[in-house]
Amino acid sequence: MENIRATNQLDAICIDSDKTTNFAKDAPRITKYSLADSADGSNGGMDYHIEIINKDDKLKVLKFLRRFFFRDEPLNQSIQLIPEGEDSTCMELEDYCSHSSLENNLSLMAVSASGAIVGVLLSGKMDPPSNEEPEYIQSCKNAKFKKILRLLHHIDKGVNINGQYRDFNVLEVRIISVDTNWRGKGVGKTLIEKSMEIAKEQGFHYIRADCTSFFSCKLCARLGFDAIYNLNYNDYVDEDGKPIFSPASPHTAVVAYIKKLST
Repeated sequence: MENIRATNQLDAICIDSDKTTNFAKDAPRITKYSLADSADGSNGGMDYHIEIINKDDKLKVLKFLRRFFFRDEPLNQSIQLIPEGEDSTCMELEDYCSHSSLENNLSLMAVSASGAIVGVLLSGKMDPPSNEEPEYIQSCKNAKFKKILRLLHHIDKGVNINGQYRDFNVLEVRIISVDTNWRGKGVGKTLIEKSMEIAKEQGFHYIRADCTSFFSCKLCARLGFDAIYNLNYNDYVDEDGKPIFSPASPHTAVVAYIKKLST
């Protein structure tokens, strides 16, 4: 079992400027992942629009994520979650995407004038926090992916240590990813802003994102989110005192961000 050197004290951080980068039918429903990709600037004249993802979009959204998120996300890279090979994937991660976010009318995709997906944001309503390890983590057969799930559960407990969000409806941004050719064009910013609009319309009180990437941290800070929990990767260690995740620089910490939605 992992040991944590860091305390659960809320530790806000502020990061500024520049570029960017969180499973099979009948599998246990997994409800958390992380925000990992894309701090953008202005749209730079690129022509795209935002659509709500529906069940008919599942295959093309997963194809996009295999190409631009599964391999790029810092935690996935750190533990080599995705095997080598152009078509290789992690079925547990795909099942997570499918069951938790692709059919709830809360997830979005940015689509270019030619009809190609250039950005994806997966989100969903957060379940009530639990101090006990959920069954879906215990039953996960992929040892590498289980490490990610356990980290995210640890973060969730840290965020909710005082129960301050227990009685509120919170929309969680679970994954955001942008086509490498479209990064720096405002796609990620537009996806989150549209997600906030939808969340307000549907009565959510807050929108939250657990950022595993330095760049997604910058995007949330730029959009006025508050950093409410910070865990350095070097402080999240195994029973031998070794860091479980060691992402490449500049990814040094996972930070939970939240923004209150005005009514």
